[in-house]
Amino acid sequence: MKISTVALIGPGAIGSYFIWSLAPFLKENFIVIAEGKRKERLEKNGISINGEIFHPTIKSVKEAGTVDLVIASVKYGNLKEILPDIASLTGKNTIVFSPMNGVNSEEIIGDKIGKDHIIHSLIRIPSHRTAQKDGPDEITFTIPTGIMGLYIGKAEQLESSCTQIEALRNLFDQSKLHYHISQTIVSDIWSKFYLNIGQNIPQAIVGCGAGAYEDSEHVRWIRSQLQSELKLIASAKSISLNQDIIQNKIKSNKSLINPSARHSTLQDLDAHRHTEIDMLCGYISEQGKQLNIPTPYNDFAYHVIKALEEKNDGKFDY
Repeated sequence: MKISTVALIGPGAIGSYFIWSLAPFLKENFIVIAEGKRKERLEKNGISINGEIFHPTIKSVKEAGTVDLVIASVKYGNLKEILPDIASLTGKNTIVFSPMNGVNSEEIIGDKIGKDHIIHSLIRIPSHRTAQKDGPDEITFTIPTGIMGLYIGKAEQLESSCTQIEALRNLFDQSKLHYHISQTIVSDIWSKFYLNIGQNIPQAIVGCGAGAYEDSEHVRWIRSQLQSELKLIASAKSISLNQDIIQNKIKSNKSLINPSARHSTLQDLDAHRHTEIDMLCGYISEQGKQLNIPTPYNDFAYHVIKALEEKNDGKFDY
């Protein structure tokens, strides 16, 4: 199996890392999927990535046809609407991965196209997108090294080589993409989910910088309760959390994090965008109901963020 053509759906803060790392190598065989005015805008302006303007090949789903690899990198709220596009891009041997936040994008996509196409993944990269009315959107990220970067793996333990993983390895080795092959990818994804819940939600509720996790016992308490409920859900699903990932992130946050840093949920609220709360606390609440596990703190946090979204939308202003 050889990967010659790649289609990216979602050239945002995360998707742009794949443009930066793969498009210079694959050239016209790296395709960004877009339609209508968005397609016209990307063709005209390109995308600014770490100060450099990129003009990747832009095609509609119909123009692209089937490809060897599909990378789905959209906001969780947009995932279901792109499922028909993923299906149209998927041929007999197409590989699909979705380095999105959350833990169930692979399940949702697999239900649409078949689980044999799916490679599980997560990405660890600090990235920020600034949308521009005129000119290209501006994406900035720290080029990943060490334990940062893309993680890929199969949900089941691999006892021998996997042709899909080897095909991805061969592709990535010819590019600038920094990656890891994980034998515990589901645990890794849930560990990132655990960290995302803890770093995103308390500060979004309070409206404060990340330094509050060091300075406020009350913000830390909110984080602890949210994460404790997540642990109960993971345990009920027989999923262990990767303590190496969790502890490395905690250590790096203490030494490197800017006290004024605002993570993605609060960034969305600040910009009056809808958040990914359905994928975060909403998912924990949903799983709690299915597993008969009470999740009062995630239930409450879900409704707080939803209320803030409504306020931003102008549903109430009094």
